[in-house]
Amino acid sequence: MNTLQFLTRALSGEAWSITPQALEHLQNLVTSGQALKVETDHRPPQAAVQRVPLVRGNGKTVALVTFHGVVISRAPEWAESCGYVSPQRLAAQVRQLADDSSVAAIVLSIDSPGGTVAGTIEAADAVAYARTRKRVTACVNDVACSAAYWVASQASEIVVTPTAMTGSIGVIITHADYSKMLGAVGIAVTYIRSALKKALGQPYEPLSEDARAEFQATVDSIHTQFVQAVAKGRRKARRTVADTWATGEVWVGADAVTQGLADRVATLSTVIGEQAGVIAASEPPPLAPDPDEGEDDDPEARASPDPTATGSPPDAEQTSATEDPPPPPEAGSSTDPTPAPEAQEDPMNIAAISAKLASGELLTAEERRFLDDYLNAQQGDAPSTAGVDPSSLSPEVRALIDQANARAAAAERTANAERDNRLNREFRERALALGQPAAFGATLRAAHEKLSAEEYKALEQSLNATGAQLDLTGETGSSQDNRSSGNVQAEYERRVQAHIKEHPQASRAEAGRAVLAADPQFLARYRG
Repeated sequence: MNTLQFLTRALSGEAWSITPQALEHLQNLVTSGQALKVETDHRPPQAAVQRVPLVRGNGKTVALVTFHGVVISRAPEWAESCGYVSPQRLAAQVRQLADDSSVAAIVLSIDSPGGTVAGTIEAADAVAYARTRKRVTACVNDVACSAAYWVASQASEIVVTPTAMTGSIGVIITHADYSKMLGAVGIAVTYIRSALKKALGQPYEPLSEDARAEFQATVDSIHTQFVQAVAKGRRKARRTVADTWATGEVWVGADAVTQGLADRVATLSTVIGEQAGVIAASEPPPLAPDPDEGEDDDPEARASPDPTATGSPPDAEQTSATEDPPPPPEAGSSTDPTPAPEAQEDPMNIAAISAKLASGELLTAEERRFLDDYLNAQQGDAPSTAGVDPSSLSPEVRALIDQANARAAAAERTANAERDNRLNREFRERALALGQPAAFGATLRAAHEKLSAEEYKALEQSLNATGAQLDLTGETGSSQDNRSSGNVQAEYERRVQAHIKEHPQASRAEAGRAVLAADPQFLARYRG
């Protein structure tokens, strides 16, 4: 059994940045007496931080930080199961993740109407610090109002779900006057002060003009800090934030993006999938300069763009598609200087591989190796370097990983056939270019896989010079295949020799190409 007496303390003259509905709920909770006893044994708090392994592995993870509930300064840890968040504990968690080299990026899942101002600045500063170390994405899922938006505005980008509520920028202080209620039962409370402005605004006396003015000054001061923090985090002019955003209004879904409070619309699952490499990442648009910035002398708001605001997490491994230039032709050789088929380097992630397969493109050897390594790691055939216990992940996160596994399994089922088709086609064409039958491509492929690069190069040079067919692997095929291939090859040899006799300057490869080009029907037999 626990009590929520910390709420009564927080509601006693504390400055709040919270939606009016949430504040009214807290006040009703306290005045009704429901805050005095709360059963928590059957409501264990959800893990505040979960780690999702990157698809590429390397021991890196994406940290998913849960920021769900009303912000209450120094709320006890058990109160998280009742819908309250300690901003001090949140700040400590974020700073720890920012300094953790195994964390590639941080995702904040925010569902909070705001709360006490006390502690909010500390949490916002922690997010701003983390943003300088790695990419921090604040996902409004489904409320980020008042103090919660204060924290979110310091992230690298803000993503809202289609129905998310964002905004309510402002500060409020409440005063409850119980003097008439006490007077009705014959109780009078008297305050004796050492100074006229000592402890103004007590609940058992009417709100005086001095107390009202003091409260208003406090609200205005905190509101100014709120506007400055949002302007700096979102790189907007303070005047724009104060006049357009800090009106107490709340925007839903894409409206927050239109107003500039958020960057794009997406679900939490999409954001996690992007950061973990499960799906293709969406580049958040750069923050456009505000039209009022020239009128507002705000150098901090006009700081250079945050390098973590766009692109992949800085710790995520990056590769680019490249292709080696073909080697120069050998002296005395008229064969096309086309190199033997080799694997090309492509970006390594499940999304890219899935997209290639969906479009009918063929996978490279490197992509196949990546798929093998990834599937082995997921199936437990290789030790996990991410240090993540799958049972500790939420169902939503586990579903994302299962989806990645399903896509990888589908790619695995087709990748071998795709690769074989590509290599068979390329080596058949290579055999023809060397003046050999198309069926000789299988022998060339086997040689390419078994010989060193230098040995295979020497073999091609020998074939180009002599046109000899060599039994490279000891695999001579069936007698029927040999007879069929031999008949066509014998005719091919006769035609090539006749062409060379008519054109003494032509090489054997040139003669072979000319013979095949002159008779399409014979070309079909030769390639078949």
